[in-house]
Order: sequence, then structure tokens, then C-alpha cells
Amino acid sequence: MSTFKYVGLTAPGQLGYVEAPVPSPGEKEVLVKVEYAAVVPFDLYNMDLEFFVSDYPYRLGLSGAGTIEKAGLNVDDLKVGDRVTFAAFAFPNKALLDYTVQPRSLVSKIPDSLPLEKAVTYPDNFATAFYTLFSQIGLPIPTEYPSKSSPPKCAAPILVYGGGATSGQYMIQLLALAGYKNIITAASKHHEDYLRSLGATHVVDYRSPSFVEEILAAAGGKPEIIIDVIALSDTFRDIHTKLITPGGSIAFLGPFKTREVLEEVKGWFAEDVSLIVVQTLFFQKDERLANTLLPVILSKFLEDGLIAPNPTRVFEEGDLLARVQGAIELVRSNKANGQKIVVKLT
Repeated sequence: MSTFKYVGLTAPGQLGYVEAPVPSPGEKEVLVKVEYAAVVPFDLYNMDLEFFVSDYPYRLGLSGAGTIEKAGLNVDDLKVGDRVTFAAFAFPNKALLDYTVQPRSLVSKIPDSLPLEKAVTYPDNFATAFYTLFSQIGLPIPTEYPSKSSPPKCAAPILVYGGGATSGQYMIQLLALAGYKNIITAASKHHEDYLRSLGATHVVDYRSPSFVEEILAAAGGKPEIIIDVIALSDTFRDIHTKLITPGGSIAFLGPFKTREVLEEVKGWFAEDVSLIVVQTLFFQKDERLANTLLPVILSKFLEDGLIAPNPTRVFEEGDLLARVQGAIELVRSNKANGQKIVVKLT
């Protein structure tokens, strides 16, 4: 049996080399030869907090890109050699591996013009953005992109708090492609020109001492929808309580991991304010998206060149363990600066 070595968690907080057999895909699965994988905060939750970790060794990585090594039974639309990117949400088959088996429903075919190190930035962030906007918040899913018709309340302000973050960049682009006209984002000032190029209509420096007043001025009042991709409890207490309109919705991506924290946060808002905890790992519970979001919708976006990838910082020097360690430390330092942190595996 053929084997390969990967870098994974060998004990709490410990990285090391692990040997594993090359797996075989089952029905409606594919075997991917991975060339690039992203390192994201979720990997730190695995490493530092043992979040979702049941035993060791444990594999890391939520998104990867490479080529199809083998297609399983009843996979008729992908063949050996096809270039793909995937979201590794089907545990334990993660992305930071030379070889990984993934369900067809979590794999997107990519055009030859898209470099694999750019393709790897899409699947987890795109899934998060699309699922947040069109499932969890409940905005209508457009029938085409860019949308040729205006959605209801297209001029109503929508605040993306953390637009410079990698998932925030996709939120802004999807809102613009869906026809929304008043996309306000909180971000670092040096991201302003780039975020405007993605579709943001107002960019407010989150460090500004008059931040709340500037957001209200840009919005023309309190927004009904806030999407917070940073999700610090202080932000909810000190900012969102002053911004959200009565009856509005705040969707956030963590890190509220306990019911106790979430209950405390709920107490800061009026009862009619909806707090939506987005758990992208479970997006396939939405039957509209389960078998279409990545294999159909994202693939079409990429084929048509509709959505820009995140800027990247690629770790490709030194041995694999050093690359993974460097990538993780950069994410831990919170100095990614709007870049997707990527490790070259081969």
C-alpha cells in the first residue's frame, strides 16, 4: 500500500510528521493530489483549544487546491488531471495533506487560467459569504450574476464589519454582484481603495474615534443588517449596540463558542434584534446549497471570472514542517493583513 507523510497535530499544540496510506475515493467522492492548502484561524482552534479534535494524530486545513488523482463511482463530471479547489468540511478528510478524499459536493472545478495558489483562497471563504448572505440572513438568491434586476431594499445600508478580512472581501463582492447599492464596510484605512474596487460604497476606518458617527452618516441612519466577520464581544457591546436598528439582524462568524457567552451578548440588545451564529461547516443542511454551492455556483463564478481571489502570502521555502509552522505563527500573530495564508505542499 502506498503511503505519504503529512504535517498534523501529534498532541495538543504539537506539530509533527505523520505517515498515512494514500486513500481511495468511495461513491460520489474524489481523490485530490493537493498542491496548496490554506491555514486559517480554525486551525488554531484545533491546535490551541482542541476544538473539534477527538483524537491524535489530527489533520489540519479547511481549503485546498490541486488535481484529481482518481474519481470514485458515480462521479461523471470530473476526471483525472482536472484542476480543482475544495472545502475540507467532511472530517476527518482535511486539506493540509498530499492526498485527500473529498465529497464531490465540496469540490469546484477551476479554469486553467486560475493559479492553484489563488484558487485555494475561494472555497471556505466563498461558502461562508454566500451561506451567510443568502441562507442565514435570508437575502434572495439572484438568478444570475451580476444581477440584472434590483433586489428588495437594494438601497438599504448593509454593514460588513471587517471587510478587509478574507471572508469580508467575498461578502462585499457578492453583495455588489447581487445588486446592493449601499455596502458599508469597517476596515483599516489602507484597505480602502481595494475594498472600493470590490464594490464597497463606503469604507470607514474602524480605528476612527468617531467611528459610530461615521457609520451612521454613511448609512443615513441605523442599518438593518450587520455582518461581523471579526466577532469580538467588545465590538458587540461598544459598537453594534449603537448601530443596529430595532428589529435588525447581526450575523457573525464566531468566536462565541459557548452558550454562556452568547447569552451574555444577547442581553445587550433589544429582544427583537436577531443574532445569527454562522456555522459554515454545516452549510449543506440548506438543501438549496448542499450540492450546488461549490460544484456549480462557485465553479460558474470562476469560469466567468466574476469574483477576485484574496491576496495571498504563500509559504514555499524550507521543509514542509517549517512552512506549516511559519504559516500558523503568522495567523496566530493576527498579521495576515487581509491575505490568505497558503502553504505549498509539493
